[in-house]
Amino acid sequence: MRRWLSLLLAVCLGFSLMGCQPQMDDPEPSPSETASPVPTKTPEMVQFSLGYDPGASLHPITGDSQVNQDLTGLVYQGLYELDNEFIPQPVLAASGTPGADGYSWSFAIRPGVVFSDGTPLTAQHAAASLNAARSSGLYAARLSAITGVTAADEGTLTVYLSAPNGNLPALLDVPVVLEQGEWATPLGTGYYQYESAGERLYLQTNPYHTGGAALPYATIPLTAATNANERIAAFDSGDITAVTTEFSDPYALGYSSSYETCDYPTTNLMYVGFKTTGGACQSDLVRQAFSRAFDRESLVQIQMSGHGDAACLPMSPVCGDYDEEAAAPLSYDLERAAALLAQAGYERNEEDGLLYRRRTLLEVTLLVNSDNESREAVAKTLAEALTALGVGVTLSTLPWSDYIAALSAGRFDLYIGEVRLTGDFDPSPLLTGPLNYGGYSNWATTQALTTWKAAQGTQRTEAAKALWTRLAEDVPIAPLCFKRGSLLVRWGMASNLQPTRANPFYRMEEWTTTSH
Repeated sequence: MRRWLSLLLAVCLGFSLMGCQPQMDDPEPSPSETASPVPTKTPEMVQFSLGYDPGASLHPITGDSQVNQDLTGLVYQGLYELDNEFIPQPVLAASGTPGADGYSWSFAIRPGVVFSDGTPLTAQHAAASLNAARSSGLYAARLSAITGVTAADEGTLTVYLSAPNGNLPALLDVPVVLEQGEWATPLGTGYYQYESAGERLYLQTNPYHTGGAALPYATIPLTAATNANERIAAFDSGDITAVTTEFSDPYALGYSSSYETCDYPTTNLMYVGFKTTGGACQSDLVRQAFSRAFDRESLVQIQMSGHGDAACLPMSPVCGDYDEEAAAPLSYDLERAAALLAQAGYERNEEDGLLYRRRTLLEVTLLVNSDNESREAVAKTLAEALTALGVGVTLSTLPWSDYIAALSAGRFDLYIGEVRLTGDFDPSPLLTGPLNYGGYSNWATTQALTTWKAAQGTQRTEAAKALWTRLAEDVPIAPLCFKRGSLLVRWGMASNLQPTRANPFYRMEEWTTTSH
């Protein structure tokens, strides 16, 4: 049976996935409205089933299909998993201890865990998986600070770092696998295992997982759905009964069957970047004023139909380290925005209502890519807000390649960007890394960032406050919101859904089901 599955998936390797690495190259149009579930009087009695892409790999580390990655949490486990407050919860790790100098961590492997064929889990398996992930398209960016992973014995794993990270466990929700050969799908330690019957692929409960008895479904059929249109059709017909989507995705409005929606927070940050090396936005007072002019709550409710979390800091507000007091100096306040511009030397001209400093108009170019309707709508709203302040705004809407070229050449004052941060919400790519298009540089901020990344426990909260204070003063970027993903389940099938960013079926054993 597994030989059949191995042959079926022999052509499924060879792609790369943007995954969790910092990125801005995912332009997709989005709707202005959210499709609403239409309840029916009696739920249809259909079997719970999921989709998969037969043309892509099911390998959880090297695969490139998001649809197949959605299945990962059912079959595989990592040393840790992130809950919906992005707190790392131990799974295959019994404990984790940082070294005295912060450049290493030691992890004890939870005893008694076995793979779905009965093979006992060892630290060597975890080390091999992490080392494989370090060179995969999905995980390489988040693990770039790891210089090595070794297993001292079967129960102890050591991870070596190029720089201290006090929250390393937040990056270690990487699937631990047992390889079955170059072309075979590896085995996992999760609730389910891949099986096949004839030409049909399905998930079967893992007999070696102690929690399998509590699962609502012993078997989950998998329906082939290669592209978005096929998934929509299969979901509407009931061949697939649960899917994930973002309501900024144009395909989200294609789902028309009756379904229930359960949102989950993500690390996908939408933000405004500033050119800090020239033009009007080289003034920190101007950047502070512009941040004050952005009504983030309205953006989320109107432009994203509520599927987001407004944020003034580069960290999701569901996280414990999000500091409302530190965020306050960046929040929406038009009067304060006007006062900051006056402090920067700008005065409103009574004739045209615009702001001038020594007869020079306060004017800016706001850059956005044209192949993303959601960002375009946000850009227009922000341009209107700045115009109401008396700022002359030119909205530059460019195709993706031209947009990137303009960013690289510095042909902007502000731009709308989006980045998928790692689970520890490290903003380094935006402040000191490849996404620092605005040319921001400040030694004190870099030091505050380094201190925060290395800090642990209560010291981490204190270090976070110091970093947020620095960002509120300099405002190299103005965070707007973190997007939310959505799990759609056919109406009446299940309740108590608890999806997370990495696992849409998180705690499935706690679901309450009404049909099978």
